[in-house]
Amino acid sequence: MSHLDNNESRVSRHERYARKQRRKHGKISLLIFGLLICMVIPMLIPSDTPQINQQAVEAAVQELYLDNQFDFLNPNLTREQLEQQIKKVSSLTIDSNDPYYLKAQQAQSKFEAIEGLNTLYETETSIIEGQVVQADLRLRQDVTLDQVTAAVSEINLPEEDALSQQINQLYRDAEQTMQQVVAVQALVEQLPTELASESDWPTLIADINEIDTLLQTIGSQPPIKTVATEFTKKVDVFATNIKEDSNHQEFDSQLVEQMFECDALARRLSGSILDERKLIALTFDDGPNPSYTPQVLDILAQYDVKATFFLLGQEVVKYPELVKEIADAGHLVENHSFGHPDFATISDDELLDEINRTQEAIYDAAGILPTMYRMPYGSGGARVVQMFPDLQSVIWNVDSEDWVSEDAYTIYLNVMENLLQHTVLLMHDKDQSTVDSLELLIPELIAQGYEFVSPLEINMEFLYYE
Repeated sequence: MSHLDNNESRVSRHERYARKQRRKHGKISLLIFGLLICMVIPMLIPSDTPQINQQAVEAAVQELYLDNQFDFLNPNLTREQLEQQIKKVSSLTIDSNDPYYLKAQQAQSKFEAIEGLNTLYETETSIIEGQVVQADLRLRQDVTLDQVTAAVSEINLPEEDALSQQINQLYRDAEQTMQQVVAVQALVEQLPTELASESDWPTLIADINEIDTLLQTIGSQPPIKTVATEFTKKVDVFATNIKEDSNHQEFDSQLVEQMFECDALARRLSGSILDERKLIALTFDDGPNPSYTPQVLDILAQYDVKATFFLLGQEVVKYPELVKEIADAGHLVENHSFGHPDFATISDDELLDEINRTQEAIYDAAGILPTMYRMPYGSGGARVVQMFPDLQSVIWNVDSEDWVSEDAYTIYLNVMENLLQHTVLLMHDKDQSTVDSLELLIPELIAQGYEFVSPLEINMEFLYYE
């Protein structure tokens, strides 16, 4: 090979090497340039894009809640709105641990838990709206323990905020109530339908007392209504048989004591021959009277005594404020006809008018409907009782005769001489002598150990005079 060829070969290799180096340097330059772009461009792009998404998420969650702490739900929240906002939150967040995402999920859990409560309790609106929980909640009549237990098992709300605590408590209350209902139902079913042997009475009385206590604990919850009705029927039969048997046989004193320690039986045996207490029902006819009724009320209040007032409708419409005063003081307001006719001498239509007009007048005056009535002069007989089966006829067994005498001491003596162990006392709040006699009577009755009761707590053998 010539010297020239060698030179050309060296030049060619040198150029190839140079080109290779240039390509290498170019790649490095491009890489460096790319890295610079990656570093610089983010610095040039505004940094508020993530912040905008975070604000949108927070706004969507805030739509679900009433408060800034995200505890109580928006009271106007509907299921459609809930689903829309949760969908929006899900589209804006990719982290399932994001606090706002979790709050949205909690809102859904709370919403569904409240919906579940609405199926258990009687309500026309949601029982929880915002921070307001309906008072005096009552379970639905047809709800069952299985239904409540299933609902409770589906709830998963940690008690980390006030609303979750309220929801969980309402579910616990429902479950506890239904457990009590089932327990009472089982006990009532075991009660005999006929009077058991006297040797079994102590156990029977103890069972009745236990059931009565449970019923009072449950209160007026609708699911217990059927059970309570059955219990009432069975106890009524038992008490009636006891009273009938007591007319011709003596019971062991400890057994009688046990009967009166059982409230359910004591209420039914009150005033019967078995009741050894001294009882008196003070009753006043023919009012209200603006001159004397207020004085009677003052004396009753002085001694903390309750009485029963049988009012005339014609006086009620004249002095409605007095009727309300009587009722507000805790006394019983009852029906004594409208114009005080002799019921034995008027037609059925006239009789209905006398009672019904007075019922309406008393309701208009005091907002209550009487459950008892007294026939004027005690006259009317069985016909009246049959015409008003939903009202209780009340007569008396001791007449103060304050309508005969105008002397307080004479009235006092007449009452004390005729006083019975169980007395329904007839008086009239329409004369000063009656008012003054009370100042003598009440302290003496208290001293003798009398309890002041409703007429219905005294077992009268008859409802009318023949």
